[in-house]
Amino acid sequence: MDVSLMGLTQHPGDRDPETCLTELLEQARIAESSGFEGLFVGEHHFTDDIYFDNFQTLARLAAEFDGDVRVGTSVCLLPLHNPALVAERVATLDVISGGNVVFGAAAGYRDAEFDTVGVDKAERAGRVTEGVEILRALWSEDDVSYDGDHYAFEDVTLRPRPVQESGPPIWLGGSAPSAVRRAAALGDAWLIDPVSPVSKLKKAVGLYERELTEEPSCRPIRRDVYVAETTEKAIDTAAPYILDKFDSLSEWGIIDDDGEDLSRRERFERVSEGRYLIGTPDEVVADLESLNETLGVDHLVARVQWPGMDHERAVDAIDLLGEEVIPRVADL
Repeated sequence: MDVSLMGLTQHPGDRDPETCLTELLEQARIAESSGFEGLFVGEHHFTDDIYFDNFQTLARLAAEFDGDVRVGTSVCLLPLHNPALVAERVATLDVISGGNVVFGAAAGYRDAEFDTVGVDKAERAGRVTEGVEILRALWSEDDVSYDGDHYAFEDVTLRPRPVQESGPPIWLGGSAPSAVRRAAALGDAWLIDPVSPVSKLKKAVGLYERELTEEPSCRPIRRDVYVAETTEKAIDTAAPYILDKFDSLSEWGIIDDDGEDLSRRERFERVSEGRYLIGTPDEVVADLESLNETLGVDHLVARVQWPGMDHERAVDAIDLLGEEVIPRVADL
């Protein structure tokens, strides 16, 4: 199993952005030296928090790596962008990174983002499908013309082309049945989301398997992970921030939460079941072995830091994952 780091690009609005970036760059260097396969960043817009642009951030991160560390979007909200411009940005990033880009994409869900850029949210599924078709064509062909429901152009040739032949792998996210079918039909892989519990994902994986026409390039999953010397330390460190993030996802309408009357510790125990990998190295290794056996996943994109959490605590988790987890799951 490969393990990549999900870099934190979201921070409280009162933090110094330059400090946030400096910390992310340090974490990237540590992750490379600790055996992480890649570094991914997400995308959101128009929140009260700092949220760094994903493509510009990845270009800066790629400059930190000496070897074949992958950089990727997890995920790019493709319907918010013109896909021809995305194709150009990803191709440029592939050149900058020496052919080590993974393009993860999903439909998005926040009304504020669609409203601000003037895109009808109801069109998002069609825009993802057409966007992927346009990306693949522009990465591999000259004089491309396209006439779809959402995008149309004639005789477009992209320069530079990506270093990777036919373009970077495309990982498509989303756990709704329509999104899973789309990932099976159009994606090189299905990127399993970080918040759906395993009990729900078993059914989605079955659907994905039935819809596949050829073996995917890999089977990645995003999860929130924190590893420490003791279970109690891992929970005490990570739980407050995970619950805050859980609450924000609930406010955005991505998660249903009915645990308002519980204590924070009780809420964490309830919401963490089947979602989060929190504990000692032995416990996290066992959880990854279970995910591999149950869902067939072979690439973990691990978020070890959440908005407001100290940089030093993230570094502690990156170090321990590199020392005591990554070597033990390498053969999964």
